[in-house]
Amino acid sequence: MDSYQQLAECLHARGIGSFLRHPDLLVISNQNPAMPVSNSFWVTKKGEEWLIGTWLPAIYEAKPRKRICDICEAVFKSSSTAIYSVEPGLAAKLNLRRLTDSEMEERGF
Repeated sequence: MDSYQQLAECLHARGIGSFLRHPDLLVISNQNPAMPVSNSFWVTKKGEEWLIGTWLPAIYEAKPRKRICDICEAVFKSSSTAIYSVEPGLAAKLNLRRLTDSEMEERGF
């Protein structure tokens, strides 16, 4: 089964919506399309690495990758509007590392 489908099913079971925006980009939102006022962010998987993206944009490496559904649930529940960045305390608790601008550029974001 596709990683995005597994993640979407896990989130759905927890009452959190999602939709594929591209074959490799899953938007986490209870609204489709996600609007700036809606609670939303996105995830993508590059090889074995999960990345969480916000609308700033800010991109975070999600480690450990095996808990991506738990991580997405915590990020989603941290805000009632579009997520522009993950609050530093929550990022530390979830072991999320924010990529630098140069790292984002190197990875094609």
